[in-house]
Amino acid sequence: MIPTLDLSHFTTGNEQERRQFADRLLAGLINTGFVKIVNHGLDKTKLNEAFAWSNKFFRQPVEEKNKIANEPGPKPVRGYSGVSVEYASRLVDDKTSNPITDSKEHFDLGPANDTEFPNQWPKSPELEGFRPFMEALYQSGNAICLTLLAALEISLGLGPGSLEDRAIPNAADIRLTHYPEISIKDVRSGHTSRIAPHSDWGIITLLFQDATGGLEVEDRTRPGTFFPVEPVDTSEMIVNAGNTLMRWTNGRVVAGVHQVTVPEGLKKMDEAILPERYSVAHLFKAERQASIAPLRQFITAEEPAKYPEMTALQYHKQVQNLLFT
Repeated sequence: MIPTLDLSHFTTGNEQERRQFADRLLAGLINTGFVKIVNHGLDKTKLNEAFAWSNKFFRQPVEEKNKIANEPGPKPVRGYSGVSVEYASRLVDDKTSNPITDSKEHFDLGPANDTEFPNQWPKSPELEGFRPFMEALYQSGNAICLTLLAALEISLGLGPGSLEDRAIPNAADIRLTHYPEISIKDVRSGHTSRIAPHSDWGIITLLFQDATGGLEVEDRTRPGTFFPVEPVDTSEMIVNAGNTLMRWTNGRVVAGVHQVTVPEGLKKMDEAILPERYSVAHLFKAERQASIAPLRQFITAEEPAKYPEMTALQYHKQVQNLLFT
């Protein structure tokens, strides 16, 4: 079971309430890799608008979307990626010669002022307003992530800024994902999935999902088995720990493994078509030149560093090579 936390207890609460939120956040991430958060500052109207823009973007003809196609390679993803170009299963098993295909398409954007890896934006008149909305949403997501890092600094016994400073300026991405209709038979074939089991490689991820369902989280009491995270409404925010946080804490916080598959209400059916699904994710990452090696506070003689020295950008490029090959 994923715990639900109220972020206002940290942002406007007294010292005791702030400490309680911080401790519950850390406990949730340690126990399941995930928490749900309410009163996070993004209202339902804003999030419904985000899903409306996403729907409008993906409803464009393929040739129009491909005008801003991402060029695969060892770099941050920018613009449009078509159906089944990523292989998330490689993030768990990088040695497989037969990775599971992900049946999804997505649009990715990074910092507005990123000149090294600039964003690509649709130019059709129907999407006028898309760019300023997404850039504002990006800033709101960053602010939430920095607040959550401040809470983790308290619960982990770190000094102020120990995590936050490693994420400024950050290299976060927003990903809009559309999962087209697909038959249950295709998903159960073992060759394709909406998205295969994987963990995210950043610090933390903020996830919003529509009402379709299908998100599942690995049960840490029974590795290899998953339980559903049923959608409540678009304003519910799901937060998961990523690989960078796992590395910084030398494995104390383990990244949350998750997948998107057949929704719970359709699992007993054999011939059904899974309806399309939309999600919005804020993938919060470290500053590109920041080290993602374990922090000294988590290294002891009994627990030496489990992960090598590496910058966030080096790790990002390593992951991208796996995803697109």
